[in-house]
Amino acid sequence: MKTSKQEYLSELHSVLNLQKNDKPVEIDAIPELFRNDLNRFIMGETLQAINGKIVIGVKRYKEWVNKIMTRGLDYVIQLENS
Repeated sequence: MKTSKQEYLSELHSVLNLQKNDKPVEIDAIPELFRNDLNRFIMGETLQAINGKIVIGVKRYKEWVNKIMTRGLDYVIQLENS
């Protein structure tokens, strides 16, 4: 996967901001760049739907954010030189 450093940092900032709400996070709100990692992290878990949107609970979302901040993503993202 290839992206610019600015886009990566912007999307990471979005991921971090989503945990501030202390309410379930819609899967569709996760930036595409990070969504595959989240899908791998929650594989096999039961999720819930709120107002027709699939969400991940606050605690589990924060555990995933902690995982990406301490151990990184499960795949490599190539940053383009710009």
